[in-house]
Amino acid sequence: MVLSLLKSMVTSSRSAATAEAEHTQKGQDAPRVFDFHGGIHPPEHKALSNRAPLVAAPLPREVVLPLSQHIGAPAQPLVEIGQRVKTGELIARAQGMISAPVHASITGVVTAIEPRQIPHVSGLEDLCIVIERDGEIDEWARLEAWRDWRQQEAQDLIQRLQDAGVVGQGGAGFPSAVKARVRERHAIDTLILNAAECEPYITADDLTMRTHPEALIEGLEILASLIGPECILIGIEDNKPEAVIALEQAIRARRADKRLPPLDSRLEVVVVPTKYPSGGEKQLIKLLTDREVPSRGLPADIGVVVHNPGTVRAVQRAVCFGEPMISRVVTLTGEALQHPHNVEARLGTSIADLLRLAAPAPTGIARLVMGGPMMGFTLESDALPIIKTTNCLLASSPESLPPPAVEQPCIRCGMCEQACPAELLPQQLYWFSKAREFDKAELYNLADCIECGACSYVCPSQIPLVQYYRFAKGEIRSAQHEARKSERARHRFEFKQARMAREEAEKEAKRQQRAQAAQKSAAASADASADASAAADTTSASTAAAAAQPAPATDIKAFKTARAAANIAVKKAEKALKAAQDGGESSESDIAKLEANVTAAKTKLASAESDLKAASEASESAAPAAAGASTASTATTGATAPAADLKALKTARAAANIAVKKAEKALKTAQDSGEGDIPALETSVAEAKTRLAKAEADLKAASEASESAAPAAASASATGAAAPAADLKALKTARAAANIAVKKAEKALKTAQDSGEGDIPALETSVTDAKARLAKAEGDLKAATDAAGADKSPVASAAAGSSANASAPAAAAPSADIKALKTARAAANIAVKKAEKALARASESGEGDIEDLQTLLATAQENLRAAEVRLNSAQAGSTDATPAAKGAGELIPEAPKPAAGSVGRGSMASNVTLSQAEIEASRAENLAKRHKQVSIAVKAAEAAHRKAEAALSEADDENRQRLATKVDRTRRNLEHARESLAEVQALVDAQ
Repeated sequence: MVLSLLKSMVTSSRSAATAEAEHTQKGQDAPRVFDFHGGIHPPEHKALSNRAPLVAAPLPREVVLPLSQHIGAPAQPLVEIGQRVKTGELIARAQGMISAPVHASITGVVTAIEPRQIPHVSGLEDLCIVIERDGEIDEWARLEAWRDWRQQEAQDLIQRLQDAGVVGQGGAGFPSAVKARVRERHAIDTLILNAAECEPYITADDLTMRTHPEALIEGLEILASLIGPECILIGIEDNKPEAVIALEQAIRARRADKRLPPLDSRLEVVVVPTKYPSGGEKQLIKLLTDREVPSRGLPADIGVVVHNPGTVRAVQRAVCFGEPMISRVVTLTGEALQHPHNVEARLGTSIADLLRLAAPAPTGIARLVMGGPMMGFTLESDALPIIKTTNCLLASSPESLPPPAVEQPCIRCGMCEQACPAELLPQQLYWFSKAREFDKAELYNLADCIECGACSYVCPSQIPLVQYYRFAKGEIRSAQHEARKSERARHRFEFKQARMAREEAEKEAKRQQRAQAAQKSAAASADASADASAAADTTSASTAAAAAQPAPATDIKAFKTARAAANIAVKKAEKALKAAQDGGESSESDIAKLEANVTAAKTKLASAESDLKAASEASESAAPAAAGASTASTATTGATAPAADLKALKTARAAANIAVKKAEKALKTAQDSGEGDIPALETSVAEAKTRLAKAEADLKAASEASESAAPAAASASATGAAAPAADLKALKTARAAANIAVKKAEKALKTAQDSGEGDIPALETSVTDAKARLAKAEGDLKAATDAAGADKSPVASAAAGSSANASAPAAAAPSADIKALKTARAAANIAVKKAEKALARASESGEGDIEDLQTLLATAQENLRAAEVRLNSAQAGSTDATPAAKGAGELIPEAPKPAAGSVGRGSMASNVTLSQAEIEASRAENLAKRHKQVSIAVKAAEAAHRKAEAALSEADDENRQRLATKVDRTRRNLEHARESLAEVQALVDAQ
């Protein structure tokens, strides 16, 4: 008996050794599995729902589709109440990069677009589109299948994912199209399919892998073609043997199919131990690759991208069949259901309808949870729809999910720290959150908490730790939002202060230039009183002659205003007549009266137009005489006025050019749509071209006249006495008034264009006239400033030399601290780089307020420009400063005289800001850069439009509609780019 026992022990030992050796041999071929800190083993309860097959839920009678089923900006509705839609039809488009469109999940009629309660932890309402089914037939919108998706470009695949509204089904609903662009900024070497599904009760991914393994493999191929990983890993827990077998069989069948390209041999199924939360993104990455995602980082930062089985299947259906995301697999489980199972239900289906499919127990549902018992949230009602992120509906009994126990004081046992998979200190975070010490909680990496609930599960004091952490995160987010608002306000204030300081510095420089010119002019007039008196007499005579000339016979501006008012009166009268005729309630006498009003208004309009035409002709005929008188006066006083205001003519030429482009665009739109008065539009194009040709001719003639008058002006300036300086203050006031008039005219034109009412051509004419007056005012102001700077004489130089010892102490200003200014410039440059980096990070991750970051970047750039201006001014002042006073009686060399109209570096303005010429040069340089950027954008838009047109010409009937839409979109982009280029070109020409 003893021998038999020993023999059996040896046999058992040999069998165990053999099994261990086989397992070791198999483990050497399988990929290595690592481990992560903490984790728990709660009851799984997956057998409740994974024994029944996956079935399709019946079509609902009504669906409620929220516009925020994803992270990011909500979708924008495209349908109206009463509109009939088909299954798969787009009903709301995405807004921005981090957003996703919404499609109709049934065929029916839109009955409401209103706020309704949505399945969210907040329990709040959101805007929803309600569709009621109008029959038993499920009529689908036309879909475009791509069985040859391998022949498509990557950009087209990504665009299809965006158009289909595919988002992540296992987390917050991040748009998959954005995730597919990850390799634009990161080098990705590993693609992971997160098939762990560690949450208790939930089996949606398990049944998806069992039922559709081939679709998952093809979906992984599509994502791999976009991301370009070196390795594809399918991480799945060892409690899903049926899914493991199904996936391995699908991989073998795919590799054996010789009709398709070879499958990536690095695609592997990795079985991991069952432990919660191994399905967490960071935890699964640690299990499969032994890499750790950095704090506040993303998996892409370490070269990994993770997707969910439901998401991968949606990617395959969108790319291969053109099917938008209108359904998903949902687990119906819980002890309160008699027939728990998994269903594929249309989005927007009522939760109550789905629960009836699982036959709720007669005792009722004690607690309804969306998601699992660890990370889900309780629903207060079953009259809510399912959305893209709904993976499970848990109907529990009082025994399975009892009410929370009474919270007890913490006993500092440390079990929460041992269970935390993120390796945090939950106890410390609990104390900080409870004491509202949120800054300390942030220092202890509260943001890295994944809210898995493992700490709450093991806590012997029944403390709801996760609720404390969620409260602290919410308060921190609110504080950060307020801080961003305050920071944005501060940056705007600093931006305004920097702008005001720069403008004040420029004004101070100009004031000092005028003061210097006035001092020199006074010194010259004091020594040459006889010449000044003669010049004054001559000037007075010319002024009296000018005053004696008759005033203009007609006020062209008043006639234009009368013409515009008459035109508006005609339109109002015609509108009233049309309303009376369409209404059918007015009597014949009333209609006759309205017709008489129309006739009278048209008569007034014709009279106003004839008066305006006569006034214009009179003004044009009077121009040569005025020019002759101006020439004579100029010859008398020794000064020469410009033959024409070149800047105003350049502005007019630019406005005429823009008018031509607008007219051509309107004509092309009418020709493409077949609507509108095409002959009238062709006539307007011809008239606009005529006005452009006249403006170019006037500009050319004025330029030639100005060039021919330049030598005479130089001679007269050399021999004659300088006229008194212009009243700069009055000219500045005129320039400001003209600027305000331009803004008012542009605002009136924009209001008319937006509302479609008013005389738009007359308003455009008023805008052009206002701009011309502004350009003339600026030209007069610049000429007066140049004349004041050029007013120099030897007498003034002598006077300045005699008073040098007296004026030097008052004129000398302390030199700028160049080192401090360089430090400020460097700090501003660093701030710009930080702002650019923050904006790039926010654009990539989709998190953060991008508008605030753009404002921050603009403020930093403005501060940098201001710092550079101050540094350049200080360096110029240090370089060109007047040497220190020598001994008494020593002569100070006379500084070279600057050219007329310049703000030389030797002047007092150099210690304040850059010269006027340098400011103008800087503006011209910025404008040239902008012109180059817009030109490149136009070329890119033209290339995209040509490519789209070529694809449309070669497309078949199935693809023609989609490509026609693409051509239309590229055409609009091209027109917008060309308009931008025309505006920039107009600014360049005006300059």
